[in-house]
Amino acid sequence: MIRPAAIFALLTAGLCWGTTGIYVRVLGERGFSSFELLAIRLLMVFIILVPIMFLPTIRRSSSIVGLSVAQRNVALRVSLLMLFYYLGAILAIQHLPLILAVLLFGSSPLIAWSLELILARRLPDKSERIQSLGVLLGTCGLLGLAYGRHSGSMAPAGAVPLVGYAGGITAALVTVVNARILRRAGSMAPPSISISLITSILGAVLVPLLFINSVGLFYRIQDSWLTLLGFGVVATLIPGFAIVYAGSRLPATATSTVSIQLQVWTVILGWLILNETLSYSQIIATISVMLGTAICLLPSQGEGRSSP
Repeated sequence: MIRPAAIFALLTAGLCWGTTGIYVRVLGERGFSSFELLAIRLLMVFIILVPIMFLPTIRRSSSIVGLSVAQRNVALRVSLLMLFYYLGAILAIQHLPLILAVLLFGSSPLIAWSLELILARRLPDKSERIQSLGVLLGTCGLLGLAYGRHSGSMAPAGAVPLVGYAGGITAALVTVVNARILRRAGSMAPPSISISLITSILGAVLVPLLFINSVGLFYRIQDSWLTLLGFGVVATLIPGFAIVYAGSRLPATATSTVSIQLQVWTVILGWLILNETLSYSQIIATISVMLGTAICLLPSQGEGRSSP
């Protein structure tokens, strides 16, 4: 049964992931590269999760050892893909205007909707048309944000747009694929803490490669430890738990709308924290995105009431 808790988890994931752009921009200005940010992000999660894993209740219900073979396979696939999501998101934010970077992440609901219909070789039914309207409305809002150019939102100095586009598209595709994997797993989906731990372990193994060209890393970490902690917990750990929980209980199209929320929250936080301003047309587009997200979530609640 789909519970309101799954909707709340989806909204929490969107808000927390929305802080990613802020952390990446701030840390990028302090000299951290994309690969350093990826490694540090995963290491912070690993350091936080290790003590948690020793708690009796967590060890009994969510340890990696206790997973079935099927759960381990799902967890490993999702974790590997999450590495590409994190790197893609970081690259997009560092090489594109913030509003354009999050626009690319927001393409995932449209991809999920289109993919589902293409694979089934059919047109949307009555309930899917309502959800599809929400996806299209949200996408139109995102396009409005992209075309509403404003001097208050600019790409960082020395950015390479092609790298940013590749990263953004990769992050969007990973969102769709992971949502479908978790939805298919259903009740056999592994606990979110197990996926997060496996992801952080994979990242820890790659740390020597990610840090190979780092110079003065220790001093930069020392000067930014609090920001890095927030990057690991608020922008990674919390939404990681939330999206896995929601992904195993909501349709792939609904789950992938977390990317639409990501656009909105990033724009709002960018305005509040980075002083990135919006034009009137961009504000209207933001409202359109929020409305599209709400429409996409309503059918999911309806399905939950009729599910066994």
